[in-house]
Amino acid sequence: MAGRYADRISINIELPTQQGLAKLAPEKNLARTQDAMGHIRGKIDERHAEKRKPDAPKPPPFATVQSTQMLVGADDSTDAVILRRADVLYGDYRLRRVYYSGFSPIPEPSSLLPIKPPPLVREHRLYQADWLLRFYGFKVDEIAMDAAPNLDLQLDPKLAWALRNRAIFPADVNKASREILLRVPGLGVRNVERILGARRYTRLRLADLLRLRVPMKKVLPFIIAADHTPARLGLDDDALRARFLPPPRQAELNFDAPPPPVASDILSVSSGELYPCGPSSSSRP
Repeated sequence: MAGRYADRISINIELPTQQGLAKLAPEKNLARTQDAMGHIRGKIDERHAEKRKPDAPKPPPFATVQSTQMLVGADDSTDAVILRRADVLYGDYRLRRVYYSGFSPIPEPSSLLPIKPPPLVREHRLYQADWLLRFYGFKVDEIAMDAAPNLDLQLDPKLAWALRNRAIFPADVNKASREILLRVPGLGVRNVERILGARRYTRLRLADLLRLRVPMKKVLPFIIAADHTPARLGLDDDALRARFLPPPRQAELNFDAPPPPVASDILSVSSGELYPCGPSSSSRP
């Protein structure tokens, strides 16, 4: 019924496994949810087929896409488990989008729930990995392996994959296939299409990539151009990963647990003077 009044239907799957649902949301059932998604997919397919029939009467309105949401960090599901469920939903039920929402603790939560939310960057990495599945030809097992089932929080998943698979690089922007170019860190779908079009007429140089607004710092170690080879950038160097790590963050003060006072603090309070280091008799006025 809802499909007649909305252009998109969302049935929230909430968690990627039946075990997680049985523990935290026993009123929900993964099989029933996916059966409902399958029914909606059938209705959407029927409407699309009816629209393609020549001279057929206009079919009654119905939603054209469906989506869902999964919580991240509410249970112990790894990123690999979450992405595998998303992959099934995209493939079997043709969902338009899977949304990932970080778990947010509430006051006085159940003992079954975690007391801390997951890092916000984890949600961001899942969206990036989701994009790789849908538009870049990646498989879940390439992004989140059994040996490392959670995504690298310091590096985006495409760059992390490239660093694990350096043997296929550097890719020649003037010769490499579309599939290989899509796996080069820093090259998006639009830029890959532009590179494929431009190289039909000329051999691409770094200046050409700059005009395409390619992020050169990320791309250079992984490509060959007419005037560039990455040998000097050390593609095989163990320190390559460090080049892409985010800068260290300044430590934040924890006012809930301040460090204990030292002797210079006590003297400063009593005298009103600052003693940045432990004062000595020679440093006093």
